[in-house]
Amino acid sequence: MNLEGIIFAPVILPLLGAAIVFLAKVFFHNKAAKIVEYSGVFIGLFLPWAAFFYVLPFVLNGGAITGVIGHWYKGVGIMYRFDGLAWMVNILGYSIGGAAWLNSLSSGPKGPSFSAIFLIQTAALGATMMTADIFNLFVCLEVLGITSYILVANSDKPGASLASFSYLMVSSTAMVFFLLGLFGLYRLTGSLSYNGIAEGLKALNDYGGPTAFISLSLIVGAITIRVAVMPLYGWLPDAHALAPHSISAVLSGVLIKTPLFAMTRILILFPIGKEAGQLMSYAGAGTALIAVIIALSQKDAKRLLAYHSISQIGYIVCTWGASIALGTSTKPGVLLMGAAFLHALYHALFKGLLFLSIGSTVDATGQRDVYLLRGSVSILRSSGERIPITFLGFLVGALSICAIPPFNGFTSKIAMTYLLKTYGHHGSIIYWILTFSSVGTVASFIKLSRIYWPLKKQDRTDESRDKNTLPDKRQYKGKIPGALSISLLAILCIAGGVKTPFIYSTVVSLLSDSLKGIYLGISFFSWDNLVKTLFITAAGIILFLGATGKQGSSILKRIRERPRSFQGLFVSYAFATAVLVSWLYFQKTP
Repeated sequence: MNLEGIIFAPVILPLLGAAIVFLAKVFFHNKAAKIVEYSGVFIGLFLPWAAFFYVLPFVLNGGAITGVIGHWYKGVGIMYRFDGLAWMVNILGYSIGGAAWLNSLSSGPKGPSFSAIFLIQTAALGATMMTADIFNLFVCLEVLGITSYILVANSDKPGASLASFSYLMVSSTAMVFFLLGLFGLYRLTGSLSYNGIAEGLKALNDYGGPTAFISLSLIVGAITIRVAVMPLYGWLPDAHALAPHSISAVLSGVLIKTPLFAMTRILILFPIGKEAGQLMSYAGAGTALIAVIIALSQKDAKRLLAYHSISQIGYIVCTWGASIALGTSTKPGVLLMGAAFLHALYHALFKGLLFLSIGSTVDATGQRDVYLLRGSVSILRSSGERIPITFLGFLVGALSICAIPPFNGFTSKIAMTYLLKTYGHHGSIIYWILTFSSVGTVASFIKLSRIYWPLKKQDRTDESRDKNTLPDKRQYKGKIPGALSISLLAILCIAGGVKTPFIYSTVVSLLSDSLKGIYLGISFFSWDNLVKTLFITAAGIILFLGATGKQGSSILKRIRERPRSFQGLFVSYAFATAVLVSWLYFQKTP
């Protein structure tokens, strides 16, 4: 079978599935419409797995399929590249996408319109990682963005449309500057393909000078908004907190990571890419720490999770940037990139699990305030959940993100911090910044877990008292698809932690054939790592006790109620771009 045709399955099959779903909406009704819709979803979301398994041996041996769409001449047609990195990001997207769509059958939204938009977004994900043409990257990012705006606005939560509009305005404005950066590179090199631009810049005496610095900075800044790195994170908390729960899982687990790994293809080919990667690494470390402090101050359960998405992407960006700075063709660079993707995958699993379990909880209770909500396990049980799958799913997700062994977050964070301390610039400083971030994560999830704590005696008067406490209580929709998606993600979180050496070795093999089968050399469950985890957990408990005290609560309230404005998002983008331009200029200037 032709591999060149197989690799387009992650793009073509979701589009075909979306077309079938639209047919269900227009020409069929009732049961027939559901059968046609589910058939389209199966073709778009689950059938591509056959293509992934088919090409796995090829990419695992270092193979890469490149070419020009439509067999046009190079420099005229759109170039593409499918390799191990594209395979891994697609696996990440389809894993979380499948679980999220399954959960939507229980918690909503659902229906042909939702399924079709969801499939179009999935197709754009596959195209984003395959493209080797910078203008086509712009198109793919725009499709990802447009579908995200629609899906966020699909929520019935007050403010969802405004959150979607804010994301739309900021992202669209940034993409205008992306086009300006694209124009600058095209003017310098006369090419839109990644390789053509890189070769053109290398042929210039000064690598393009200030024009290249500014152009690359505009492109990186626009993509970084989608990744939500500090200070370009302002759109994310509202969008993730107010989106439907299944969409929150996809936004956090997949869509803020895909642009980051797509940007890898740009930076590794540019003469000034290493310097940009180094600055991104520092920004990632700062993001991990600052975002977890803001997360600790939140009282809305989903908003707390949203800020933790920013914090965890900080870990990934920090490790990813260090890999770019060292060079992805070097052994340290490959190992760091492998650790970055490992945590991206594991974060997608446990954060998807957290959004789905917390989403089910707030739906059942009608309450999102972590200071008011208690006794969620009892409420879920009285609403129809006989086995506490929702609580157990939350518990697995919380232990994973807090890096408690043997769950997956423990092993991926050990891998990142070990490699950053060993190979990264200012590795010891970054190591301690990420360690302090882990302390904040533990404190935050102790705070969030209180929604499952039993009610106090004074709150257990009678049923009417409970109804007054939770006036908006709604019937829990404990259907099989939702429970199945939570159970599946929980199992994968546990399996990932146990099988990390094998998974990490596979990831590295997909990134570099020369390092195939390499063993990281870390004893993840060593005494030193377990003692470190014990100290971080103890420090997190102490921080939680301090944060919930009178003075701590006052400080957190000021952080939570800090002024935010729509204009601030644009100022942040301008500031970040100016910093990147200055950084690149002074790094390259003798």
